[in-house]
Amino acid sequence: MRYRLFDYQREAADGCMERLRRARRDWREDRNRSAFALSAITGAGKTVIATAVIEAALHGSTDFGYDADPQATFLWVTDDPALNRQTRNKMLAGSDLLQPSRLIVLDNDFLDPTLSAGRVYFLNVQKLSRTSSLSQGGRNLRQFSMWDVLSNTIHGGDVDLYLVLDEAHRGMRPTSDRKTIVQRLVTGAQGSNPPMPIVWGISATIDRFTAAMQGSTNRTTYPFVEVDIDKVRASGLVKDEIGLDEPDEGGTFGTTLPREAVKATIEYERRWAAYSAEQDEAEVLPILVVQVPDKASDAALAELVEVIESEWPGLTPEAVVHVFGEHDRLHLGGRAVDWVPPESIQSDEDVRIVLAKQAISTGWDCPRAEVLYSERPAKDVTYIAQIVGRMVRSPLTHRVTTDDALNTVACYLPRFDRRALDSIKAELEGTGKSNGDLRVGAAVVRAPQVFERNPSVDPDAFDVICHLPALPAPDVLANPLRRAKELARLLTDTARGDALMPDAGAQLTNMLMAKLDGLAAQHVEQVEHNISDLETADIQRVTITVGEWEVGHASYQVETHPADMERDARRIISRVKEGVGKDYFAHLVGKHPDIDRLDLQVRAAALLIVEDVNDEIEAEATKWVQDRLAQFAVDIKNMKGAAYDAYRRVQEQTSSPERVTIDLRDNLSAPTKNSKGEDLPTYRGHLYSDESGLFPADLNA
Repeated sequence: MRYRLFDYQREAADGCMERLRRARRDWREDRNRSAFALSAITGAGKTVIATAVIEAALHGSTDFGYDADPQATFLWVTDDPALNRQTRNKMLAGSDLLQPSRLIVLDNDFLDPTLSAGRVYFLNVQKLSRTSSLSQGGRNLRQFSMWDVLSNTIHGGDVDLYLVLDEAHRGMRPTSDRKTIVQRLVTGAQGSNPPMPIVWGISATIDRFTAAMQGSTNRTTYPFVEVDIDKVRASGLVKDEIGLDEPDEGGTFGTTLPREAVKATIEYERRWAAYSAEQDEAEVLPILVVQVPDKASDAALAELVEVIESEWPGLTPEAVVHVFGEHDRLHLGGRAVDWVPPESIQSDEDVRIVLAKQAISTGWDCPRAEVLYSERPAKDVTYIAQIVGRMVRSPLTHRVTTDDALNTVACYLPRFDRRALDSIKAELEGTGKSNGDLRVGAAVVRAPQVFERNPSVDPDAFDVICHLPALPAPDVLANPLRRAKELARLLTDTARGDALMPDAGAQLTNMLMAKLDGLAAQHVEQVEHNISDLETADIQRVTITVGEWEVGHASYQVETHPADMERDARRIISRVKEGVGKDYFAHLVGKHPDIDRLDLQVRAAALLIVEDVNDEIEAEATKWVQDRLAQFAVDIKNMKGAAYDAYRRVQEQTSSPERVTIDLRDNLSAPTKNSKGEDLPTYRGHLYSDESGLFPADLNA
């Protein structure tokens, strides 16, 4: 993988791999069908997790201890071709092993009789409708329909076929008259296609998927893999806050609020430019999403675009685009507005205004989209929540530690009342009628405002607080060896200047190897005993004397075959995280070049299975990290942007409490109204305040 996974992503990937391993065994040995689901909120990195799993399945992974399956192939199914294209692009960006030729979008030009091993096929379900060419065989050059292809693949026995249902809650709704295409894929259809052997669902919510699997006969449902929403929030991958703004009074606001939305977008741009210059980070060009009713006339759209242009002069001809179902060029006043594929918006920096109707796309990701202005009426709660849910990703994939306004999303909703806003809030918090489909990690607040540091507070108070100790909650997923390797990588990084410690990686490896050498000397008797166990096999012979029915027992010992010895030793060595086991084997080979490599491999494995050895090297790694963090504490404190954030994550990636200091941002975004739309009470003396020295807070007794 090109990406470094967060701990929660690694845990989820590991859980999915364990279930795929089990599913493959159950299918091969007993022809038992199975299903499981991965549940994670928007922004958690579901595609990154899936990419890590698929890469390991097709190519193997020593990091995860997963052997490649030469027969594996994946059928990735959604109901949106744009989502498939976006997912394929994400996989190519995230993996250095998945090649473009192996990631195949199934279309009408696919003529093969079966799916081949070692590939990921992308299919949108519309291609399996009755009228689609792909679902029909015996026509033109196509001998086999896609249903035939799936049957041939499953019955052929040469391919382990995994069905992946992306956004798995879609297509799993029960129907009274006929099966949906997705249900037909899963459960099969008599005389057409057999049920899928292994089904993997990926969704923000898995209730409907789980219910559908329970209604599927002769299929084992494994426990689902669920990503902890708090860990996603802590990662900084999603914004902290979604602000909902609506008029405080009745009236027509078709000019006033779009102007406010434009002003907010320009203010985001100003803040991002200042942050980029100060923190030496890539500049973010924010996007304003304008959501209009389904039957909006060209005249109404032209008037809206004219208002936007008057407030935002200098917009280029390419700045305003649309993603309507109609892909035609629109002529709105004096501006030509082109349709663009939703998945292209994020990388096209010319785009600044996006006109949309319903949801842009089920899986549309555009972290630059930070402001929403919606003219849809209050009854369209779900459509608005869908778009808001697509806007929560952090543009720089980490939390901004200085300007808190950049950790927020702004929504202007002139057609909504308090009750409708409560409905959107419920949808985004997972308690609405969609049953969690639209749940996000960001807090949903009313009428937020950015408060600067309170000038009436003594500056020494801020200094005192920044030196107070804090203890991050320990993370059971944190691995000390991975933490040490990540810190070594940061210390040797020269991307932003000279490395703090150019030989950090070598020093860490040498320290761990010295520790293992010491442990080998300390546990020499146990190591020799383990070598004997690996090199020999105890055989128990039972003899039965026929007629007298006497049972005799005898035992003897044989030498383990070198192939079995090598396999067992390799498995033990690979089990030690972050390649430290392999480092030790290489260390022994370097120290003893004249000794047979298999003997050294067995010796390395014999030490690594000694009780407490792994705990000892992890403790040594933790001490090394603590010493280096203390050594470079001042340098780290003075870092900016992504560099500081990366060190901060290492500081907080602890399996036991470790002291850190408190970070205070330059400003703080906070709601000014409660859930009823009432103004919050304000107080003096807060670290942050408005120009009057007041800060809103909903305090308890």
